[in-house]
Amino acid sequence: MSVNRWGWMCLSTGCIVLIMLLLPLQTVRAHHDAKHTAQLNELDSASEALYRYMQDGNGEKAQVEMDRIVRLVETISFKGLSSVEGIHALSETVMDTREALVRSQSSPEEWRNTSSRLRLAVDSLIHKQQPLWHQYYKLFTDDLSQLAKARSDADAKSLQNAVHTLKSHYETIRPAAAIQLDNSIIAKADSWLSYLESVSMKKDLDASELKSVLDSGEGVIHDLFGKKRSEPVLLPLAGSSNPWKWSLLIGGWIALALTYTGMRHYNAYQEVRPVSGSKDRGGWRF
Repeated sequence: MSVNRWGWMCLSTGCIVLIMLLLPLQTVRAHHDAKHTAQLNELDSASEALYRYMQDGNGEKAQVEMDRIVRLVETISFKGLSSVEGIHALSETVMDTREALVRSQSSPEEWRNTSSRLRLAVDSLIHKQQPLWHQYYKLFTDDLSQLAKARSDADAKSLQNAVHTLKSHYETIRPAAAIQLDNSIIAKADSWLSYLESVSMKKDLDASELKSVLDSGEGVIHDLFGKKRSEPVLLPLAGSSNPWKWSLLIGGWIALALTYTGMRHYNAYQEVRPVSGSKDRGGWRF
């Protein structure tokens, strides 16, 4: 037998042995991945059920789901799913919800708040592309608009109420945001909200300082929700000395946009006939 033929035989045998050794490892890895996915899906469904039961005030069924969540959190590997800060936020939210559930003095509002935070946190861990907490962006923009209005009206009481509402919304999404975002963004949002709260509590409101805080808040909200800095958060109507000018300007923009869109649709229709029955199936999950 020639040396070359002997060498090919050894190489072939070695490849076969290597494949036989790797196949069991791939099988084990595939089994582990399937089990991990199943555990995450179970955690997702358990948090959804817990949210529903706690919103309805059904403590007995909520406790069953809470026990299931605790068991899953203790056994699931979260490696690669979030940062250390994110996993800490999730664990802390689980503990807060469990304590609220068993505490005799817990109020219905506390049940609703803690179960909402946990539901959003678990969803954020599993659904990276379209997390439920991103749906709070509209609430944040409304909160900032209320803050701007209170500033322009020099209404200290309305300002404090708006800050309280904004803080409540932020605390609801904070664990979910911490799971997905860099810790520096969360720290910046924490710092900004704390500063805004301290400014709003002053007896003599400094209008220029408050305006500066609100202006910087636009960037914070953009970063928090992954929006482009060019996207408007606050409308210029709030605090404007000539709101009718802004109304005319915005109306003109809308008219131009509708005209341009209509022309594009008409031209496109001449080239391609629209498919009947196609609809956007996207919708809110929460």
